[in-house]
Amino acid sequence: MDCVENMRGVLNAAGAYKLTGDSAIDQELEAYGVGLKAIEEQAQRLENDLFAVTAGEERLGVWERLYRRQPSWADPDTRRRGVAAALSRRGGPVLPGDMEGILAAAGIRGTARIEGGRLLIHAEEYVGVTETEAHKILGRMLPLHLGWEIENT
Repeated sequence: MDCVENMRGVLNAAGAYKLTGDSAIDQELEAYGVGLKAIEEQAQRLENDLFAVTAGEERLGVWERLYRRQPSWADPDTRRRGVAAALSRRGGPVLPGDMEGILAAAGIRGTARIEGGRLLIHAEEYVGVTETEAHKILGRMLPLHLGWEIENT
Protein backbone atom coordinates (compact mmCIF):
# COMPACT_ATOMS: atom_id res chain seq x y z
CA MET A 1 0.00 0.00 0.00
CA ASP A 2 1.44 3.38 -0.96
CA CYS A 3 1.14 6.48 1.20
CA VAL A 4 -1.81 7.96 -0.77
CA GLU A 5 -3.84 4.77 -0.34
CA ASN A 6 -2.92 4.75 3.33
CA MET A 7 -4.01 8.39 3.82
CA ARG A 8 -7.29 7.74 1.96
CA GLY A 9 -7.95 4.70 4.12
CA VAL A 10 -7.36 6.62 7.33
CA LEU A 11 -9.53 9.57 6.24
CA ASN A 12 -12.34 7.34 4.96
CA ALA A 13 -12.31 5.30 8.17
CA ALA A 14 -12.55 8.51 10.24
CA GLY A 15 -15.72 9.48 8.38
CA ALA A 16 -14.76 13.16 8.30
CA TYR A 17 -14.23 13.26 4.54
CA LYS A 18 -16.04 11.89 1.53
CA LEU A 19 -13.32 10.99 -0.92
CA THR A 20 -14.82 10.46 -4.36
CA GLY A 21 -11.58 10.56 -6.33
CA ASP A 22 -12.19 13.94 -7.91
CA SER A 23 -12.48 16.25 -4.90
CA ALA A 24 -9.97 18.93 -3.93
CA ILE A 25 -8.90 16.78 -0.99
CA ASP A 26 -8.18 13.86 -3.34
CA GLN A 27 -5.99 16.17 -5.41
CA GLU A 28 -4.18 17.34 -2.28
CA LEU A 29 -3.57 13.75 -1.23
CA GLU A 30 -2.08 13.03 -4.67
CA ALA A 31 0.21 16.05 -4.30
CA TYR A 32 1.28 14.90 -0.83
CA GLY A 33 1.87 11.46 -2.30
CA VAL A 34 4.35 12.82 -4.87
CA GLY A 35 6.40 14.49 -2.13
CA LEU A 36 6.15 11.55 0.25
CA LYS A 37 7.14 9.07 -2.47
CA ALA A 38 10.44 10.93 -2.95
CA ILE A 39 11.03 10.77 0.80
CA GLU A 40 10.16 7.05 0.93
CA GLU A 41 12.57 6.32 -1.95
CA GLN A 42 15.35 8.27 -0.23
CA ALA A 43 14.69 6.43 3.05
CA GLN A 44 14.84 3.10 1.20
CA ARG A 45 18.17 4.03 -0.43
CA LEU A 46 19.55 5.07 2.96
CA GLU A 47 18.40 1.80 4.52
CA ASN A 48 19.96 -0.22 1.67
CA ASP A 49 23.23 1.71 1.99
CA LEU A 50 23.54 0.70 5.67
CA PHE A 51 24.61 -2.78 4.60
CA ALA A 52 27.26 -3.81 2.09
CA VAL A 53 25.10 -6.60 0.65
CA THR A 54 22.31 -4.18 -0.36
CA ALA A 55 24.27 -0.98 -1.04
CA GLY A 56 23.70 1.06 -4.18
CA GLU A 57 26.51 1.81 -6.64
CA GLU A 58 27.70 5.03 -4.97
CA ARG A 59 27.73 3.64 -1.42
CA LEU A 60 29.22 0.36 -2.66
CA GLY A 61 32.18 2.37 -3.95
CA VAL A 62 32.56 3.88 -0.47
CA TRP A 63 32.43 0.42 1.15
CA GLU A 64 35.10 -0.76 -1.28
CA ARG A 65 37.39 2.20 -0.60
CA LEU A 66 37.06 1.63 3.16
CA TYR A 67 37.30 -2.15 3.32
CA ARG A 68 38.72 -3.53 0.06
CA ARG A 69 40.84 -0.51 -0.89
CA GLN A 70 40.90 -1.19 -4.58
CA PRO A 71 38.54 -0.57 -7.47
CA SER A 72 36.40 -3.37 -8.75
CA TRP A 73 34.88 -3.67 -12.19
CA ALA A 74 32.79 -6.73 -11.39
CA ASP A 75 29.01 -6.72 -11.33
CA PRO A 76 27.38 -5.16 -8.22
CA ASP A 77 26.39 -8.49 -6.61
CA THR A 78 29.96 -9.82 -6.85
CA ARG A 79 31.28 -6.52 -5.46
CA ARG A 80 28.78 -6.65 -2.58
CA ARG A 81 29.85 -10.22 -1.70
CA GLY A 82 33.51 -9.16 -1.74
CA VAL A 83 32.89 -6.23 0.62
CA ALA A 84 30.71 -8.38 2.89
CA ALA A 85 33.47 -10.99 3.06
CA ALA A 86 36.04 -8.29 3.89
CA LEU A 87 33.79 -7.05 6.68
CA SER A 88 33.42 -10.55 8.10
CA ARG A 89 37.03 -10.66 9.26
CA ARG A 90 37.50 -11.24 12.93
CA GLY A 91 40.37 -11.08 15.36
CA GLY A 92 42.21 -14.12 16.56
CA PRO A 93 43.96 -16.88 14.68
CA VAL A 94 43.18 -17.61 11.07
CA LEU A 95 41.86 -21.14 10.85
CA PRO A 96 41.52 -23.26 7.71
CA GLY A 97 37.74 -22.73 7.82
CA ASP A 98 38.30 -18.96 7.57
CA MET A 99 40.11 -19.21 4.24
CA GLU A 100 36.98 -19.37 2.08
CA GLY A 101 35.85 -15.96 3.37
CA ILE A 102 39.35 -14.47 3.15
CA LEU A 103 39.78 -15.62 -0.44
CA ALA A 104 36.35 -14.23 -1.35
CA ALA A 105 37.23 -10.90 0.28
CA ALA A 106 40.41 -10.79 -1.81
CA GLY A 107 38.47 -11.49 -5.00
CA ILE A 108 39.88 -14.98 -5.46
CA ARG A 109 37.83 -17.99 -6.42
CA GLY A 110 39.96 -20.91 -5.38
CA THR A 111 41.26 -23.04 -2.52
CA ALA A 112 44.01 -22.92 0.07
CA ARG A 113 46.11 -25.58 1.76
CA ILE A 114 49.08 -25.74 4.09
CA GLU A 115 52.17 -27.28 2.54
CA GLY A 116 55.65 -27.22 4.01
CA GLY A 117 54.65 -24.68 6.66
CA ARG A 118 53.36 -22.23 4.05
CA LEU A 119 49.88 -21.38 2.89
CA LEU A 120 49.48 -22.20 -0.79
CA ILE A 121 46.54 -20.50 -2.44
CA HIS A 122 45.32 -22.10 -5.65
CA ALA A 123 43.63 -19.27 -7.61
CA GLU A 124 41.20 -20.55 -10.19
CA GLU A 125 39.90 -17.07 -11.03
CA TYR A 126 40.20 -13.44 -9.94
CA VAL A 127 36.77 -11.89 -9.53
CA GLY A 128 36.63 -8.13 -9.99
CA VAL A 129 40.29 -7.60 -9.07
CA THR A 130 43.67 -8.08 -10.66
CA GLU A 131 46.22 -10.53 -9.30
CA THR A 132 48.22 -7.59 -7.89
CA GLU A 133 45.15 -6.24 -6.08
CA ALA A 134 44.40 -9.69 -4.66
CA HIS A 135 47.98 -9.88 -3.31
CA LYS A 136 47.54 -6.51 -1.59
CA ILE A 137 44.27 -7.54 0.02
CA LEU A 138 45.69 -10.86 1.24
CA GLY A 139 48.69 -9.00 2.63
CA ARG A 140 46.35 -6.96 4.82
CA MET A 141 44.12 -9.86 5.84
CA LEU A 142 46.55 -12.68 6.57
CA PRO A 143 48.68 -12.77 9.73
CA LEU A 144 52.14 -11.27 9.22
CA HIS A 145 53.94 -14.38 10.48
CA LEU A 146 52.23 -16.60 7.92
CA GLY A 147 54.17 -17.32 4.74
CA TRP A 148 51.93 -17.63 1.72
CA GLU A 149 51.92 -17.62 -2.05
CA ILE A 150 49.43 -17.80 -4.88
CA GLU A 151 49.68 -20.43 -7.53
CA ASN A 152 47.59 -19.76 -10.63
CA THR A 153 45.98 -22.32 -12.91
